[in-house]
Amino acid sequence: MSLVADNLKAAIKGESNAKRKYQLFSEQAAKENLTQIAILFKAASYAESLHIKNHLKALSAITKATVNPEEFVKVDDNELKNHVQDTRANLQEAIDGETYEFKKMYKQFVKNAIKEGDLVSELTFRLAREAEKVHAKLYSNYLKQLEKNKEFEPVEIYVCTICGNIEFTPLPNICPVCDHDKKFFKKIE
Repeated sequence: MSLVADNLKAAIKGESNAKRKYQLFSEQAAKENLTQIAILFKAASYAESLHIKNHLKALSAITKATVNPEEFVKVDDNELKNHVQDTRANLQEAIDGETYEFKKMYKQFVKNAIKEGDLVSELTFRLAREAEKVHAKLYSNYLKQLEKNKEFEPVEIYVCTICGNIEFTPLPNICPVCDHDKKFFKKIE
């Protein structure tokens, strides 16, 4: 198997764990009555599921077969539950994870895909990388607000169903990550 296929599998594993972790973080934020942060975590969890879907399509294209992620992805729910802390700490963990993904992991995966001439994998890695930058920024902004004990204004949160980019209202006419029309955004509640 190629290096890019291994990268896709690693990305699918990481995104699968992040998806579940953000679901748990959302539940914790809701328990703390931090509704806006709970919705942001829920949106990020949904975005990670889109990255998984896109990576699976690329992996299927490389292997020329249907890929079953259950064959190589193990999400240890108990281990993830043990990592859930208060929302402040969960936001910091999310920032660290997203930052690692866009600064190191996806950056290297894009280079590997270019080297192997794999345009499909390069695209899915690039889209995920750009979306993860947005996620990290949003988490960082919410953490700053939380640390300053600022009130969270209710805003509608949307996820681009193509690339996993997260936007607040008002929505841009075109997704700034993947250039798709705003009709591809899904409201997260």
